[in-house]
Amino acid sequence: MNKQELEVMLSELDAALVKAFPGPDPIEMLVVGGACLLFAGVSTRPTEDIDVIITDFLGVGSVSLVYNPDKDEMKLRKIIAKIGRSRGFKGDKAMFLNDDCAPFLVEMGNIPPVRLWRSYQKMRIYLPADLSYILACKLVAARPRKDHGDIAVLRDFLGVTSRSQGEAIIDQFFPNRHLLEETYDISSNLDEIFSEE
Repeated sequence: MNKQELEVMLSELDAALVKAFPGPDPIEMLVVGGACLLFAGVSTRPTEDIDVIITDFLGVGSVSLVYNPDKDEMKLRKIIAKIGRSRGFKGDKAMFLNDDCAPFLVEMGNIPPVRLWRSYQKMRIYLPADLSYILACKLVAARPRKDHGDIAVLRDFLGVTSRSQGEAIIDQFFPNRHLLEETYDISSNLDEIFSEE
């Protein structure tokens, strides 16, 4: 999906949320994946979904749609999936907006400072104030098909030219990097990404 397609789906989601949750409290979320780069105007590369961290759900604080969702969180999941299916997405892809990565990101580091990107009737969508956070996330995961293109764009945008700069960015946002090393083999990721040095 490109930026315009994502914006249309977010507007549709907001309209559905206004009906489903009529109270005054909004749903606030931080966009953390490739969609963030589209919304920030850093990239035009299409994305499959909108990865978020739900930082406030109707005034009750941070929630997860992945682990033990309550009745209202399940309602939100169903609304998202219904819109996704109406757009032709099947299976897990119907969850075009999801927080699948949120538990990991929240466990590994603090939510970074944010800036408001868009305020809807029922949603407040934020982006990281410093896109180095997205680079840190991408450097940790380093999936060739999904992340390497975004890493190249972010490195250019942020002026990150060396392995040591990349390592410092990861350490800034994920101070417990040693816990990630075995699962994600960050040292090898960095060696591969910065191999042209």
